[in-house]
Amino acid sequence: MKTTLPLTVALTGALIAPLHAEEELAPPDVDFYAEAQMIRADMDPYGFDTADGLNINIGMWLNSVELGKNSRFGLEAGFVNQSELREDSMFTRPPTTSEQGAGASSVRVEEETSLKLNGFTLAAVWQSPYWLYVKGGAYLYDFKVEDDQRRVLLDGGGATVDTVNDAPESDSQSGIAPFVTAGVAVPLLEKLSLTAEYQYTSLESETYGTLGIGLRFTN
Repeated sequence: MKTTLPLTVALTGALIAPLHAEEELAPPDVDFYAEAQMIRADMDPYGFDTADGLNINIGMWLNSVELGKNSRFGLEAGFVNQSELREDSMFTRPPTTSEQGAGASSVRVEEETSLKLNGFTLAAVWQSPYWLYVKGGAYLYDFKVEDDQRRVLLDGGGATVDTVNDAPESDSQSGIAPFVTAGVAVPLLEKLSLTAEYQYTSLESETYGTLGIGLRFTN
């Protein structure tokens, strides 16, 4: 009994000590936020008009990181969904030898080209105490251009001899593109802000701009 009691007390203390130490560990000092933005991207560098879409961001402010008085630094991940773009074109050309053999004097070519661009973003964000914020990171994208072509064979009088639907041609690319963003976050309520930003993305040897307007909620 004299041996068992001290041994029991020692074992109990050994088990309780780690549990007590874990309780004393402070939780990470972070604030999480969620943001939803309507976006409009200028796709003119790729031969298309503007594309509307939606950008959803989830991030966290690292309160223990100080990069200036009353500023905030955080990490962010997002999903970008842009609407599909389509461009129609039409032109007339002389027939090839085989088209001449089918009775064509000219050929009217009708084309429809589409662009799909979606992906995910990873970024670091710095926000000043004066509503201004900047961020930079990587855009993990899927870029696809598809071309549908129809040939209308015409005789000398302009009447249709035959219509040929060619197999669609597509070009798909996936990769990582850098981007930088500047914006403002205007407080509306204690935890709710109105955000507006402009982003430059360098993708497929071209650079395009995106305007975003939305709301950010911080817990």
